[in-house]
Amino acid sequence: MSLSVREFVLQMYRLITASNPVIPEHGDDQKLAIRVLNQILTSYASSGLMLTIAKTVSCPIDIGIKEVLFTNRNYPTETTQTELVTLVNGSPSFNVVNGGLYSVDDEVTGNGIPANTIINDISGNVIALNNASTLSGQSTLTFVHDTTDPSIVYIKEGRLANLDSAWLLLSGVTYPLIDKSRDEFLAAWKYEPLEGLPRFIITYPQTDLVRAQIYPAPSQSFEFNCRGKFQLTSLTANDTLQGLPDYFELYLLYACAKYVSKFKGRGSAWTPDLEADYRELKDNMESASEVNLSIAGDEQSLLNGAYRVKAGI
Repeated sequence: MSLSVREFVLQMYRLITASNPVIPEHGDDQKLAIRVLNQILTSYASSGLMLTIAKTVSCPIDIGIKEVLFTNRNYPTETTQTELVTLVNGSPSFNVVNGGLYSVDDEVTGNGIPANTIINDISGNVIALNNASTLSGQSTLTFVHDTTDPSIVYIKEGRLANLDSAWLLLSGVTYPLIDKSRDEFLAAWKYEPLEGLPRFIITYPQTDLVRAQIYPAPSQSFEFNCRGKFQLTSLTANDTLQGLPDYFELYLLYACAKYVSKFKGRGSAWTPDLEADYRELKDNMESASEVNLSIAGDEQSLLNGAYRVKAGI
């Protein structure tokens, strides 16, 4: 079982307090350790060499979808707001202060509201739901508005650090996608996506996310698949290390202790023996990582299967 972040911090500090391994944390000790841990994870993910371990993700791509957005699980795809309203048992309608704040199909939850309830109609400041309320009286309701773009598929596995390969799947047939750089793509193809059989994937790295354009945009529904390395979401004291392979925990204990010891004025606690253990663990972690991080091969060979299907061969 993965350690909790709190347990990890306590265990990490014991490495650099050998004279008193049960010394309690003081001041911002925990915050400092978690901040250093997140900085280490981010640094490793930026190069893609170590973290995170590559994985394969998939999602449906429908007609009209032209982009895939790789981001962390906390990326906002909805907005919420609450309001105290007066409900009438058996009635689906109630008044709000400003009906312009809400939209049809917004999800509504709260005391007296059945599950799977959405806004069915808005007339001025009167909200009509698809379900009737189950009580009379005041209730604080939560309104959830979906802000996703219908032309984008959101993959919340973390920011894409490195793309290994990408392909589409339709009726058991695989259509490999060729990875093109943004500059190369914009210099050679029309930017506005056409529709047809997708052949290329173009990534646009940004600070907290990576956009990937599929070109041409699909003229029918496919299953999109890709394999790559994904950056982890920042950890908090209430999280666990569940998103990391178990065999990373010991190495991260040493890596975090090494840098925290310098910040805490305990540099002398980082002994040559600890440094030797750290280097050995680091070598082991690097050897466990996938290092082939690019789509390689002849383009015509990659497209051979797609061309054969199109040509009916």
